[in-house]
Amino acid sequence: MTAFLFKPTLKVAALLAASGFGLVACTTTTGSHANLNTPKPITPIDQYPLQAQTLRKTINLRINPNGLSQNQRTALDQIADKANWIDGEPVNVEIVTSGEPGAISAGRGVVSYLRGRDVAEPNLTILSAREQPTDIITVNMVFYRARTYACNQSWENLSQTFNNGPYDNFGCAVNANLAAQIADPRDLDSPRTATPTDATRKTTIIGKYQKGDVTSAQADSAAEAKISQAIN
Repeated sequence: MTAFLFKPTLKVAALLAASGFGLVACTTTTGSHANLNTPKPITPIDQYPLQAQTLRKTINLRINPNGLSQNQRTALDQIADKANWIDGEPVNVEIVTSGEPGAISAGRGVVSYLRGRDVAEPNLTILSAREQPTDIITVNMVFYRARTYACNQSWENLSQTFNNGPYDNFGCAVNANLAAQIADPRDLDSPRTATPTDATRKTTIIGKYQKGDVTSAQADSAAEAKISQAIN
């Protein structure tokens, strides 16, 4: 089993009492070598599938009649630092409330606060749970990373065996290298939500095409410069 841990900073630790931080680690262990009950891989390369591993961090916010407290805003700012679309990590945020109208409204306030701090809407989910306390909003951060494998940890007999089957490490290095190159491991978990098209750009390009104008970018004259024309 592969597990990866996150060490809380002093800044985070100072907010534990105020915000109710709790950490729950969860990793995937599915695959052909995970346990004896795992189905046999369909093809040899499926021995080491590309998968996303997740780790979940949870904070609990008590609903205040006057809105978010300063401590709660600070805790949400730390979440936004991790989950924002500008320079954040592959993180999804789940907001869980009870089914009470007031709790749902407070949960939407948390969503609005995070969106105002550059957390993309597709990465935010709000849902209601029957067992959720009516005065508590639970915010889950779900971190993703691509699963990698420790290949070639043991030698095996690659001589003629007549069993016509793949060796144990077949496909391991290929998929381990692919996993290391994936920019957003969430793409392994589910398809990414399509973003709206740029209608203005589309209209401009089609208009130029209909008039016979050039739609490509203009040639860069600097690309034709010779060494003798270099700036000293």
